[in-house]
Amino acid sequence: MAVMYGNALYKRGFVDAGYEVINSIYTQCMDFEKSRIYPGIPEYINEKGRGMYHYLTGSASWLLLTVLTEMFGVKGEIGDLVLEPKLLDKQFNNEGKASATALFAQRSIRVQYVNKNKVNYGQYKILSVSINGNKVDCDLCNNKAVIERSVIEALDIDKVHDIVVELG
Repeated sequence: MAVMYGNALYKRGFVDAGYEVINSIYTQCMDFEKSRIYPGIPEYINEKGRGMYHYLTGSASWLLLTVLTEMFGVKGEIGDLVLEPKLLDKQFNNEGKASATALFAQRSIRVQYVNKNKVNYGQYKILSVSINGNKVDCDLCNNKAVIERSVIEALDIDKVHDIVVELG
Protein backbone atom coordinates (compact mmCIF):
# COMPACT_ATOMS: atom_id res chain seq x y z
CA MET A 1 0.00 0.00 0.00
CA ALA A 2 2.87 2.38 0.71
CA VAL A 3 4.20 2.07 -2.84
CA MET A 4 0.73 2.72 -4.26
CA TYR A 5 0.47 5.72 -1.91
CA GLY A 6 3.79 7.04 -3.25
CA ASN A 7 2.47 6.61 -6.80
CA ALA A 8 -0.68 8.56 -5.95
CA LEU A 9 1.38 11.37 -4.41
CA TYR A 10 3.44 11.66 -7.61
CA LYS A 11 0.32 11.65 -9.80
CA ARG A 12 -1.14 14.51 -7.77
CA GLY A 13 2.03 16.59 -7.92
CA PHE A 14 3.29 15.95 -4.37
CA VAL A 15 6.71 14.97 -5.69
CA ASP A 16 8.73 15.56 -2.50
CA ALA A 17 6.33 13.47 -0.42
CA GLY A 18 6.14 10.73 -3.08
CA TYR A 19 9.92 10.55 -3.20
CA GLU A 20 10.14 10.27 0.58
CA VAL A 21 7.71 7.31 0.60
CA ILE A 22 9.56 5.45 -2.17
CA ASN A 23 13.02 6.29 -0.82
CA SER A 24 12.16 5.21 2.73
CA ILE A 25 11.05 1.79 1.46
CA TYR A 26 14.18 1.50 -0.69
CA THR A 27 16.46 2.51 2.20
CA GLN A 28 14.80 0.01 4.56
CA CYS A 29 15.06 -2.85 2.08
CA MET A 30 18.68 -2.14 1.12
CA ASP A 31 19.81 -2.45 4.77
CA PHE A 32 20.19 -6.21 5.24
CA GLU A 33 20.65 -5.90 9.01
CA LYS A 34 17.18 -4.31 9.29
CA SER A 35 15.20 -5.99 6.54
CA ARG A 36 16.85 -9.45 6.67
CA ILE A 37 16.20 -9.85 2.92
CA TYR A 38 18.25 -9.55 -0.22
CA PRO A 39 17.78 -6.15 -1.86
CA GLY A 40 14.33 -5.84 -3.37
CA ILE A 41 10.78 -4.90 -2.47
CA PRO A 42 8.85 -7.34 -0.27
CA GLU A 43 5.07 -7.63 -0.01
CA TYR A 44 5.23 -5.89 3.37
CA ILE A 45 7.60 -5.08 6.24
CA ASN A 46 6.65 -6.51 9.65
CA GLU A 47 6.77 -4.74 13.02
CA LYS A 48 10.42 -5.81 13.48
CA GLY A 49 11.43 -4.20 10.20
CA ARG A 50 11.84 -7.48 8.33
CA GLY A 51 10.70 -7.74 4.71
CA MET A 52 8.13 -10.51 4.25
CA TYR A 53 7.07 -12.42 1.11
CA HIS A 54 9.94 -11.23 -1.02
CA TYR A 55 9.09 -12.89 -4.34
CA LEU A 56 6.50 -12.03 -7.01
CA THR A 57 5.00 -9.08 -5.22
CA GLY A 58 2.59 -6.46 -6.45
CA SER A 59 4.68 -3.97 -4.48
CA ALA A 60 7.65 -4.53 -6.78
CA SER A 61 5.46 -4.05 -9.86
CA TRP A 62 4.02 -0.83 -8.48
CA LEU A 63 7.51 0.39 -7.60
CA LEU A 64 8.78 -0.16 -11.15
CA LEU A 65 5.67 1.50 -12.56
CA THR A 66 6.10 4.50 -10.25
CA VAL A 67 9.79 4.97 -10.93
CA LEU A 68 9.44 4.73 -14.71
CA THR A 69 6.16 6.55 -15.33
CA GLU A 70 6.08 9.06 -12.49
CA MET A 71 9.67 9.80 -11.39
CA PHE A 72 11.19 9.55 -14.88
CA GLY A 73 7.89 10.42 -16.59
CA VAL A 74 8.29 7.93 -19.45
CA LYS A 75 4.80 6.98 -20.60
CA GLY A 76 2.49 6.67 -23.55
CA GLU A 77 -0.40 8.95 -24.34
CA ILE A 78 -2.72 8.16 -27.26
CA GLY A 79 0.14 6.17 -28.80
CA ASP A 80 2.75 8.92 -28.52
CA LEU A 81 5.76 8.93 -26.21
CA VAL A 82 5.43 11.42 -23.36
CA LEU A 83 8.38 12.54 -21.25
CA GLU A 84 7.29 14.33 -18.08
CA PRO A 85 10.05 14.13 -15.46
CA LYS A 86 9.36 14.59 -11.76
CA LEU A 87 12.93 14.20 -10.58
CA LEU A 88 14.30 16.04 -7.57
CA ASP A 89 17.70 17.71 -7.73
CA LYS A 90 19.19 15.04 -5.43
CA GLN A 91 18.27 12.31 -7.93
CA PHE A 92 20.73 13.64 -10.53
CA ASN A 93 24.37 12.51 -10.44
CA ASN A 94 27.35 14.86 -10.06
CA GLU A 95 27.16 15.70 -13.77
CA GLY A 96 23.47 16.58 -13.46
CA LYS A 97 22.28 13.46 -15.29
CA ALA A 98 19.63 10.83 -14.56
CA SER A 99 18.54 8.07 -16.92
CA ALA A 100 16.17 5.14 -17.34
CA THR A 101 15.87 2.48 -20.01
CA ALA A 102 12.53 1.19 -21.30
CA LEU A 103 10.69 -0.27 -24.28
CA PHE A 104 8.34 1.89 -26.30
CA ALA A 105 6.74 0.93 -29.62
CA GLN A 106 8.95 -2.17 -29.62
CA ARG A 107 12.07 0.03 -29.54
CA SER A 108 14.62 0.10 -26.72
CA ILE A 109 15.05 3.65 -25.49
CA ARG A 110 17.38 5.13 -22.90
CA VAL A 111 15.98 8.42 -21.66
CA GLN A 112 18.58 10.69 -20.12
CA TYR A 113 17.66 13.93 -18.42
CA VAL A 114 20.42 16.52 -18.28
CA ASN A 115 20.02 19.10 -15.54
CA LYS A 116 23.44 20.80 -15.54
CA ASN A 117 22.47 23.30 -12.84
CA LYS A 118 20.70 20.63 -10.74
CA VAL A 119 17.53 22.71 -10.59
CA ASN A 120 14.82 21.13 -8.45
CA TYR A 121 11.48 19.77 -9.69
CA GLY A 122 8.95 22.53 -10.22
CA GLN A 123 11.67 24.97 -11.26
CA TYR A 124 13.08 23.33 -14.37
CA LYS A 125 11.54 23.21 -17.84
CA ILE A 126 12.25 20.98 -20.79
CA LEU A 127 14.45 23.00 -23.16
CA SER A 128 15.16 20.47 -25.92
CA VAL A 129 14.91 16.81 -26.89
CA SER A 130 17.24 14.82 -29.12
CA ILE A 131 17.30 11.21 -30.29
CA ASN A 132 20.69 9.69 -31.08
CA GLY A 133 22.18 13.19 -31.23
CA ASN A 134 19.57 14.65 -33.59
CA LYS A 135 17.23 17.34 -32.32
CA VAL A 136 13.60 16.22 -32.36
CA ASP A 137 10.65 18.38 -33.24
CA CYS A 138 8.12 17.70 -30.50
CA ASP A 139 5.41 19.42 -28.54
CA LEU A 140 6.77 21.04 -25.38
CA CYS A 141 4.09 22.21 -22.99
CA ASN A 142 3.27 21.97 -19.29
CA ASN A 143 6.76 20.62 -18.60
CA LYS A 144 6.31 17.59 -20.80
CA ALA A 145 7.56 16.60 -24.23
CA VAL A 146 5.32 14.66 -26.59
CA ILE A 147 7.13 12.73 -29.32
CA GLU A 148 4.91 11.33 -32.05
CA ARG A 149 4.81 7.55 -32.26
CA SER A 150 5.83 7.68 -35.93
CA VAL A 151 9.17 9.24 -34.90
CA ILE A 152 9.85 6.32 -32.55
CA GLU A 153 8.66 3.71 -35.05
CA ALA A 154 11.09 5.12 -37.64
CA LEU A 155 14.00 4.08 -35.38
CA ASP A 156 15.93 0.84 -35.87
CA ILE A 157 14.25 -1.95 -33.90
CA ASP A 158 17.56 -3.72 -33.15
CA LYS A 159 19.43 -1.08 -31.16
CA VAL A 160 19.09 1.04 -28.04
CA HIS A 161 18.25 4.66 -28.85
CA ASP A 162 19.43 7.53 -26.68
CA ILE A 163 16.85 10.20 -25.98
CA VAL A 164 18.46 13.19 -24.28
CA VAL A 165 16.24 15.77 -22.64
CA GLU A 166 17.87 19.07 -21.64
CA LEU A 167 16.35 20.68 -18.55
CA GLY A 168 16.91 24.22 -17.38
